[in-house]
Amino acid sequence: MNVGNCFPINGKIETECLSVALFQMKLAVVPKSREEVMENVDKIIEWIERTVTGFPGIDMIVTPEASLNGVGPHASLCCVTLDGPELARLRAVCKEFQIWLAVGACVDEKDGNFYKNCAITINDHGEIVDIYRKVTPWNPVEPSSPGDEIRVFEGPKGSRIASIICSDGDYQDNWREAAAKGANVVLRLTTYMTPFENQYEITNRAGAYFNKVYVVAANTSEMDECYSLFGRSMVVNPEGDIIAQAPVGIPYIFKADLYPGLCDAIQKQTLMGDLLWLREHRGAASPDTHGKGKDTTMYTYLEGK
Repeated sequence: MNVGNCFPINGKIETECLSVALFQMKLAVVPKSREEVMENVDKIIEWIERTVTGFPGIDMIVTPEASLNGVGPHASLCCVTLDGPELARLRAVCKEFQIWLAVGACVDEKDGNFYKNCAITINDHGEIVDIYRKVTPWNPVEPSSPGDEIRVFEGPKGSRIASIICSDGDYQDNWREAAAKGANVVLRLTTYMTPFENQYEITNRAGAYFNKVYVVAANTSEMDECYSLFGRSMVVNPEGDIIAQAPVGIPYIFKADLYPGLCDAIQKQTLMGDLLWLREHRGAASPDTHGKGKDTTMYTYLEGK
């Protein structure tokens, strides 16, 4: 598909908000070799071309987990490298269309370890600005080598972005780490399957509400060799409300407009909305604490661990 001639003549249309598109997709092919991965790259590029035409001014696109390779026993046979042709093509497309892209990929980093399940973010100049390695691979079936850090990086339109991947979002500490490091947007790339639809929604909404961040969750759809991947990709605001959502189980492209500055304002108010601040200043409204509250020394659950 070539829709380049449909792109706005004067270039990208800028707006104040952070406009994010989510790709709810399945693999074009479940690759068994490195050569077959390029078919999935081709599909992502086709969807990018559709998106920049249908949503002029889009800032960022987010794909599901492992959207280049898929997850499963075959992933170790078809890993990409950070300097390989697959990412080079995606980098060129990001530069051409002036968009950011967060793409899921299984990566061989040539460090002597097993592959990493990564979320790779490319900016609108075609530069890789963040490589996140999944810190909590899904037990007992995901053999990827775990990463060691929840990272936060500067994104477009005043966003400070953290990426997490699928089962990472089932652990509250990962969300809290992202927020504590200053994230106002958390990207969650997933391959979430039936029968966990409720858990997927609950963890997305709780992660947003408790940490006062936007959550952008792009999930795979349809069937793979083992599971029914239900889709229901969603964007959640810092109050825990779903503001945009894809249907169940079908390929879908949709967008949502985010205002990262809203999260910043909540965090500066140090009032009811900022749950992180209140955790460190318990009872700040009481005259007994002089507006400062008490610290977290009452929490003893990690003592002796």
